[in-house]
Amino acid sequence: MSMNNWVGGPSWSSSGNGWKVYTKDSDMTAPGPSQTFVLIDEREDSINDGYFVVDMQGFPDRGASWKIVDYPASYHNGAATFAFADGHSEIHRWTNPRTLPSLSKSNIPLNVPSPNNEDVLWMQERSTRLINAVR
Repeated sequence: MSMNNWVGGPSWSSSGNGWKVYTKDSDMTAPGPSQTFVLIDEREDSINDGYFVVDMQGFPDRGASWKIVDYPASYHNGAATFAFADGHSEIHRWTNPRTLPSLSKSNIPLNVPSPNNEDVLWMQERSTRLINAVR
């Protein structure tokens, strides 16, 4: 398990400043507690810390710049488990083969370009929003 980098973490982002880092429930006005994941089932060969990075570069319009920084697990028949800020959990099945590389005995490369990968968009939609974004 790893924690969403936009929940309680430092304001790291390769896309620069401007994205919300949630430090308390009341900060989660968009996308809201029921749509903001806190914990994710991360792949064993992707874990390098307890911090799951979702790069927001290109969200939501420029899919050509999307990348996978850390890889979600796919242990549940091609799916991963997410725990959300409101307390519910979901299992999400991945649809793009680039999200499901073969399991490695050592750490796999991270921060990999994955243009137009709908799985990256799915995670971005449930991670954070721009600081000045309208609900």
